[in-house]
Amino acid sequence: MNTKTKLAVVGCSSMVGSRFCELAGRDFDLLSADFSTDPKIDITDKESVDNFFQNDFAWLILFSAFTDVDGAEKQRGDKNGTCWNINVRGVKNIVDACKSNNRKLIFISTDFVFDGKSSPYSEDDPIGPDLDKVSWYGITKIEGEKIVQGLSEFIILRISYPYRANFPQKEDFAKSILRKYKEGSLYPMFTDQIITPTFIDDLAPAVSMLIRKDLKGVFHLCSPGPTNPYDFAKYLILTFTGKNPDIDKAKLAELLKEENVTPRPIKGGMIVEKIAKIGFTPTDWKQGIKTIYEQSSGKLI
Repeated sequence: MNTKTKLAVVGCSSMVGSRFCELAGRDFDLLSADFSTDPKIDITDKESVDNFFQNDFAWLILFSAFTDVDGAEKQRGDKNGTCWNINVRGVKNIVDACKSNNRKLIFISTDFVFDGKSSPYSEDDPIGPDLDKVSWYGITKIEGEKIVQGLSEFIILRISYPYRANFPQKEDFAKSILRKYKEGSLYPMFTDQIITPTFIDDLAPAVSMLIRKDLKGVFHLCSPGPTNPYDFAKYLILTFTGKNPDIDKAKLAELLKEENVTPRPIKGGMIVEKIAKIGFTPTDWKQGIKTIYEQSSGKLI
């Protein structure tokens, strides 16, 4: 008898969603969906969403999102743009369908909902609040979170600078650094920006625990220990090449003084005590780097 919880995964071909599907099948009866799957779903199309909800599942986890931060910034203020359409209207379509069909929702969000003035951030810290310091991508995710919180049964899971092994379709934070270093085009790395990168493999067991314990609300999932892009890059390159790299340093605070630069949190990073207290300890960034090295046999690019 199949007693696994039925979980719909929307955005199953995404960098994060695809790895979730690879790992979550042991705990869930998965219904994986995207633009080109059967069944398929386009979250920006209400009819498509309503049709998808005719399938049988108890929970839906939403990975589909517009995540190109710089691309989103070019649409700043445009509520007819692709970013708003996916991250806000699309989310509303999903939430409305969850309400109508009595389904529970897990929404994947980001630490870019914070303005980066003071960190690390807990789940109780206010999102924003200085929206002039928040990217358009972050603003659309804020709006998405607000819509999701209209549900009685929801989980908002915030992640940060996600990375994984073995996904050639898209570069993540780690892969981009390694490729640019290999090509000799690695730009100066920030030493003043606080980040807590998320090891993507953590999502499946974390979600399994949250659902099993019937929890709801906002949770952070990222490295328990903070780092900065410079230290992350140094350790990443050392791990994959065995060489201590010579990397130029830069300050994000100086870059953000220039015109037409996408806002990014300087004092970013999130606290994970809430999810740790209920039984899941996320992977520290150094251990995560070691793990993707092992998983990729030392060949991430």
